[in-house]
Amino acid sequence: MKRNIFLLLLLLISVSLSAQINMVSKKIFLDSLNRECKPENQIYTRVITNYSQKSMRYVVTDFYKNGRKKMTGSTLDRDNLKKDGEFIFYFKNGAKESVVNYKEDHKEGKEINWYENQSKKSEKQNIWNPKTKTVQTLVLNFWKENKEQTVTDGNGEYEDTDKFVTEKGSIKNGLKEGVWEGTDSLNKITFVENYEKGVLISGTKTDENNVSYSYSTFAEKQSGKKLKS
Repeated sequence: MKRNIFLLLLLLISVSLSAQINMVSKKIFLDSLNRECKPENQIYTRVITNYSQKSMRYVVTDFYKNGRKKMTGSTLDRDNLKKDGEFIFYFKNGAKESVVNYKEDHKEGKEINWYENQSKKSEKQNIWNPKTKTVQTLVLNFWKENKEQTVTDGNGEYEDTDKFVTEKGSIKNGLKEGVWEGTDSLNKITFVENYEKGVLISGTKTDENNVSYSYSTFAEKQSGKKLKS
């Protein structure tokens, strides 16, 4: 009899805690581009754990469909993701992908990345300039997946894929230098760019119809000026 009463109490406590969690949390569904969508179209799930409480920061965690964490950190805005502080990102198998520090939704400070086999990929330093509202990323060290180090103390050759973009070129004093080549599978373009001390000097992109466009800023890269034939 006592055992049954004890089990009943545990059940009531569990239900009560579950109800409290649901009251303070908010769950939203995201598509492959992290846009809010209907449950039937979701690729990821986002949970803001202290949503109903007035707070300076809100804990946000994204999950893959398999239930494992994709990302966890803090946001300054409960309705719009505004990263602040340390964020940890994970591969679909649960292995750590990267640790990145943010300040008011901008990368700032040390960034470490890993391959899915957990060998280290890169060490970077992000510097946020509030006046120009730009982030300068220094590549300090970089390793290929076979553990061969190709960038050491900010100098060497770099080749990497970040989501849809693959690019390769030289790193000097932590910054892009000289000619860089790459592809963007999302926008279906290839590009060749020239850098000096990390600053884009000029670039040419070629679309899937083999039409080329020139640009000298990243804003122009989104549209571009067609080259004369």
